[in-house]
Amino acid sequence: MLLWPWIFLIVVWAWRGIQMNNHVAKGVIDYPQITNFFLTLFGNITSIIVSILFSQATIRFAREWITSNDHITVFDISVISAFTHQNWPWSRKDRKYLLVRNTGRWLPAVSVVGCIVAFALVVPGTTSLIAPVSFHRTVSLTGTELDFSSSAADCLDWFEANQVSNNCVWSTVSIPP
Repeated sequence: MLLWPWIFLIVVWAWRGIQMNNHVAKGVIDYPQITNFFLTLFGNITSIIVSILFSQATIRFAREWITSNDHITVFDISVISAFTHQNWPWSRKDRKYLLVRNTGRWLPAVSVVGCIVAFALVVPGTTSLIAPVSFHRTVSLTGTELDFSSSAADCLDWFEANQVSNNCVWSTVSIPP
């Protein structure tokens, strides 16, 4: 859950972005609000799918853990419930009980907070990774120039070596500055 957006980002970065065809790009430029709506909708659908899969995996783990463990406490069940529903099951009064170091209950509580934060980042992470960004369609142009003025020696030598016939009926055109 935490790694897939970064893997997606690395793949897209390796491809130097995913380019849209001109028709889709024009729609994205003309209708940015609709584009953002559908990207956020896709992010929410992704979040729902990830939540369902994570909850099913948590329930499966809990069943196997409970059947193989003889000592199950109410705290263990509340931790499993917190992971399954991605919420904070304890009240403010339980804070002292959770933060006592020798009970070992602070690590599951911190893990639940990390889980809740991770699920909160699924939608904005998905949306920001696939949101279209503007880019410049420019490439640096390099080349050499042949001077066609009558006084350049290399130009005169080239014309002497390559006699060009006027089959195309070339004409001289002056371009104003």
